[in-house]
Amino acid sequence: MTDEKEDRRRQLLRRLWMASYFTGIGTSVAVTVLACIWIGRKADEAFGIAPAGTLAGIALGFPVAIYSIYYQVRVHFGKNKKDEKNKD
Repeated sequence: MTDEKEDRRRQLLRRLWMASYFTGIGTSVAVTVLACIWIGRKADEAFGIAPAGTLAGIALGFPVAIYSIYYQVRVHFGKNKKDEKNKD
């Protein structure tokens, strides 16, 4: 019975860890996109180019956010080529 409790505890901790990890990625995406949109709006105000700055912020924000997801997942779950070379 102790083993079952320990297994349940480990499963719960794993689920909480995964939830916090993916919440962090979602927050990172939201902050990145909103920051790029904010910068675009400030450019609109400064240069009088509305809505071009906001659209540029959106166009820049999403690829940067996608790269951020890729980088975070690669660093955490992926293997680096350097690690593979050091094993040989």
